[in-house]
Amino acid sequence: MMRRALLILAVVLWGCSGAGTSDSATPPPDTGEEVVEEEPTDFEVTGTVLDQNGTPLADASVLVGGRPETVVQTDAKGAFALWYTHIDVGLPAVVASKVGYRSIGYEFFQPDTPITLTLREVSPPDNEAYVFQDPGTGFDDMQEDCSHCHTGFVLDFFTSKHSESAWNPLVQDLYAGVSSTYTDETSCVEAGGRWAQGVEPGTTSAMEKCYLGTGVLADLNETCGGESELTCDDPSIASDDAPVEFGGCADCHAPGIDGKAGGRNLHDAVGLAYDAGIHCDVCHKVKEVDLEAPAGIGSRLLLGRPNEPGDDMRLEWDPVYYGPLIDVPNVLMGGSYQPQFDDAVFCAGCHEDDQDALLPGESLDSAVWPDGLPIQTTYTEWLEGPYNQEETPCQFCHMPADVERTNSLDIATFEDQSITFGFPREPEDIRQHLFRGPLDGEPRLIDQSVYVSVSVEEDGGDLEATVSVANMGCGHAIPTGEPMRALVLVIEVDSACGTFTPSGGMTISDVGGALAQAVEGSTVYTTGVEMSWPGVASVAAVGQVVRAVWPTGEFHDYAGVGKFGDGTFTAEEKGMEVMTPVSEASIVAVDGDILTLSTAMSLQEGDLVYLGEAWGTEVTDGQDALHLAGMPGYTFAKVLVDSSGSRQVPHYRAIDIESDNRVSPGTNALTTHRFLVPEGCSEADVSATLLYRPVPLTMSQARGWTSQDWVIATSSIAWESGL
Repeated sequence: MMRRALLILAVVLWGCSGAGTSDSATPPPDTGEEVVEEEPTDFEVTGTVLDQNGTPLADASVLVGGRPETVVQTDAKGAFALWYTHIDVGLPAVVASKVGYRSIGYEFFQPDTPITLTLREVSPPDNEAYVFQDPGTGFDDMQEDCSHCHTGFVLDFFTSKHSESAWNPLVQDLYAGVSSTYTDETSCVEAGGRWAQGVEPGTTSAMEKCYLGTGVLADLNETCGGESELTCDDPSIASDDAPVEFGGCADCHAPGIDGKAGGRNLHDAVGLAYDAGIHCDVCHKVKEVDLEAPAGIGSRLLLGRPNEPGDDMRLEWDPVYYGPLIDVPNVLMGGSYQPQFDDAVFCAGCHEDDQDALLPGESLDSAVWPDGLPIQTTYTEWLEGPYNQEETPCQFCHMPADVERTNSLDIATFEDQSITFGFPREPEDIRQHLFRGPLDGEPRLIDQSVYVSVSVEEDGGDLEATVSVANMGCGHAIPTGEPMRALVLVIEVDSACGTFTPSGGMTISDVGGALAQAVEGSTVYTTGVEMSWPGVASVAAVGQVVRAVWPTGEFHDYAGVGKFGDGTFTAEEKGMEVMTPVSEASIVAVDGDILTLSTAMSLQEGDLVYLGEAWGTEVTDGQDALHLAGMPGYTFAKVLVDSSGSRQVPHYRAIDIESDNRVSPGTNALTTHRFLVPEGCSEADVSATLLYRPVPLTMSQARGWTSQDWVIATSSIAWESGL
């Protein structure tokens, strides 16, 4: 009760009740005569909606607070009439709203009518002098932040990836071209890095860091980052040498940088912009989403920070918070209706991005990619899929409905509904601000999306397994978003009567990870159990596995995403050559560049050889990712390439997409795999394990990152000969 009393007092002091306030409504004149009569329960409310200049507003929405079924539109003179039915709970209110204006309400206890409702416009342009407000961290009676009233939403937010979008170590590493894994000069140099001065992320202070691998700043700017030059983020760098190209990273990862919106240096994110990423005040200052503009804040996500001065000494600017509810008239919120918040198009502000070539002097093939390279296509995938329904936008899964709250105000109840405490909402209008990622929730979101099944049949002396990976519960392709993500499908045959040697079908590509790879007769030479592999000594170890595959010259005509699935490309242009298994052996000894194998490998010139790790008998969810290229199985990924032909590169380096065989919503991918049946064997278990791998092993190896595999689906089937 203390919290509620304090909030009521604060609202009264700030003039939030709406009744009798000059900027919200004009009640009928007081005649001074006391009229005692039974209050009607049903009556008509009439009135006019004006703007702040006294001009009638046409097409404004007027409704009884919390009852969207009562909404009516004002006519050309701003007039309206609506029917009110009393429900004997809370304080009845009429609310007026219009896109681009702050909603306002009028509370009443009897049918005082007609009334006048005055809407205050949010005047353009966006106010760069506005300072983004801290959402807070929890409920505090005396703190004026988001968590004062919306505690649950704020707590939700700080469990989400949105809250760490700016400080995420992988983002910061790729941006500056560093490795946060190596924290001293010795380990840095041993890893092949350069120990030098740069900015400490989230601050303006200098620190020593390990510069290792490519980075946005050094790759996009030619005046810094070279061996004999200052690093591009060195605080002491001269203005003439400082970077001017930033790759658009901050536009989505750190949109809350005060001042100019968009085109900012990620290292401008300090304080709140760094600590809280895509926080409450950033999202709820988005006035409109313009799909025709480039992705990110200040372009596709148009900000409408308020220009109007606050009318109280405690407020520098007149509040405005855009959102999906048409009736939020509390003046402390300055609620401004923007229906795009309830639509998938809002997420497209960042999760849809066609990118030009970013590296200096490079370009795309305009005949293939006339509109830019489709780096992120999550919104398009949803738009073209079966879940493109009003009831199932992105928010349906990633911001699940909250069935336990009355509305977004944590202390609100059904009985105290009012302008102050808000109005009761349907669960789909009270979205948890979790922004669930694939590994979030219980069960995890991705576990509910994919279904794997296996069927087998005998074919001569072979056992043929057909595996289906179906995207049955996800509104976009799997995986989606950041192109680093991949799925790795591993096929096994287990039998007590011998080893089922792989003999045909698809194998796991280099996307599945290889410690090293070479070509027989060119960069590796095999005789019996001995393999000469120049340069492999630095990574080879006893217990590792050598796997060989044969490039068949045929290409898998998979059903992929976008141009890779709409008939634009031929099978060869889809970029996945069929690599069938040849043989596999374990390493029993390493002597320099000579590997001694557990069994002879009969290889032919041109066979592709991978060095990897053994697939264990038990797979632990979240285990360190294994290098599995060459195993029977398959990989699903959008594979970006740079101008040198390197695969799985960071998107800012990409000039092409070599393949994209991700699984579109409502579809399934089929792969086949053949195994020789040992003589006398009549029983076996065939299993399929699907792993989700968020970070490529190529990037992990280069920077010393940890890469994990997450088991998201399994399936198995028992085989008996003749059945």
